[in-house]
Amino acid sequence: MKHTVTQALVTIAIAAAIVVAVKVVQARATEVLIAVMNDEAGKTTIHQVNLKDTYCVTLINKFKEQAKNSNPISLTLPNPDFTGTVIEAYCIMPDGSRLTFKAPTI
Repeated sequence: MKHTVTQALVTIAIAAAIVVAVKVVQARATEVLIAVMNDEAGKTTIHQVNLKDTYCVTLINKFKEQAKNSNPISLTLPNPDFTGTVIEAYCIMPDGSRLTFKAPTI
């Protein structure tokens, strides 16, 4: 499967964000959500948010449940406020483990 330059850059950015998130999580003992999202114009962006213990896992589980029903996953994030459709999401736990979600493609 060939990847476009944009897809390759997004993959590299996700990998870098995960490495940074693991270091942040280990230092602060919080969960980190990294979300690849599309805005209303279809632009893909990556967002990172620190969450209280168990919040991130709960979100990923809700994303998976919504995806089973073929529902798009809409999410609003703070600082700065951003609303979009979740394409991929990663939870980085305090111990460095991670939980992932990838929206099904049509």
